[in-house]
Amino acid sequence: MKCFICQGGNLFKFMDFGDQPPTDAFLRKDDLEKPEAFYPLALYFCENCSLVQIGHIVSPMLIFQDRDYVYTTSTNNSSKINFKNLVEKLVERFKLTSEDFAIDVGSNDGTLLSYYLPYGIKILGVDPSSATKFAIARNIPTVVDFFGEKIAADVLKKYGKAKVITATNVFAHVSELHSFVRGVADLLQDDGVFVSESGYLLDLIERLGYDAVYHEHLRFYSLKPLERLFNKFGLEIFDAERIPTHNGSIRVYAAKIGAYPKNKSVEELMALETKFGLYKKETFIHFAEDAKKHGVEFKTLLTDIKKAGKTIVGIGAPAKANTLLHFCKIDSKIIDCILEKSDLKIGLFTPETHIPILSEEILFKEQPDYAIMFSWNLADELIPKLKNSGYNGKFIIPFPKVKII
Repeated sequence: MKCFICQGGNLFKFMDFGDQPPTDAFLRKDDLEKPEAFYPLALYFCENCSLVQIGHIVSPMLIFQDRDYVYTTSTNNSSKINFKNLVEKLVERFKLTSEDFAIDVGSNDGTLLSYYLPYGIKILGVDPSSATKFAIARNIPTVVDFFGEKIAADVLKKYGKAKVITATNVFAHVSELHSFVRGVADLLQDDGVFVSESGYLLDLIERLGYDAVYHEHLRFYSLKPLERLFNKFGLEIFDAERIPTHNGSIRVYAAKIGAYPKNKSVEELMALETKFGLYKKETFIHFAEDAKKHGVEFKTLLTDIKKAGKTIVGIGAPAKANTLLHFCKIDSKIIDCILEKSDLKIGLFTPETHIPILSEEILFKEQPDYAIMFSWNLADELIPKLKNSGYNGKFIIPFPKVKII
């Protein structure tokens, strides 16, 4: 096992989740009696370059291609707003016109690319998953494959170089990382920009959000190791900003070295990371200890509620919910069901814990006593809507601290 960025072997394991199935491997009813595949899941800190990563790569084919991919961007309102704002910002800041070419890697159902359409900008998506069928149905040009230097060469030959390449919530998922960045560097114009959005390590540690750790998320970025990665391929970070999506993310702007002046935000964020201790392994030892305490507290709360004869449901079935359920050893004996709006998930069961996923309408018809907000980062947005729709029970927010409202 080596570091994804520096290729060194000086990796320190600070948190072990044990073996678990891929968190998006939801089950049909006839799958419940079949054996499930479990894979190691643990977090490591690279003592050479300070990258935080998991230690075992599940085949990307298994996660993204060998089964239906049940997440689509268009079902996530906060993501749609974020992507619309991002495209508007890119168009304005980099003066994009109909002469320019924009690529979105990990394009999913084409939602981000759709926001370029009013500007007449040429677009292309690259994504290996079944979600691409929705983009193709919307006539959004899409290459259904894993992005890397080979696909980049094919795109370059057919479409030419790109002014903007985006990779939102995918750049930390890539197993062939060096091939990916080399492909980006090959495809960018001299003044082209690569914009990535990834879960930010600082936010994960600060908010104790260990539920974000699962096999799809191979790495958790901070700026220092990212700068080392980009420099290796003739790129540099010239701007960075923290954004609220997915429990706290970082949006990083990179380009060919010297193409753009460096914004002071880069130096400021690196200073903040240093102050917070993101380059010291002791920080992560303490994080793991706090996570264990949190897991015990969360399960004890749910167990006590259940013993009192109350009903508990989950709201939303994001992948991260399955990490939390696994880590805390919570199953269908404690949580009656998980309620969803997505037709792609309703009727399925959670991997390992086998909790049924049912329609959100049950929340209003049956009025369970407690509802766990598994998409806790959206609690402020979702809770008022659920109350206005008629739910009268209590909400459990699992992070950053367990609380009932």
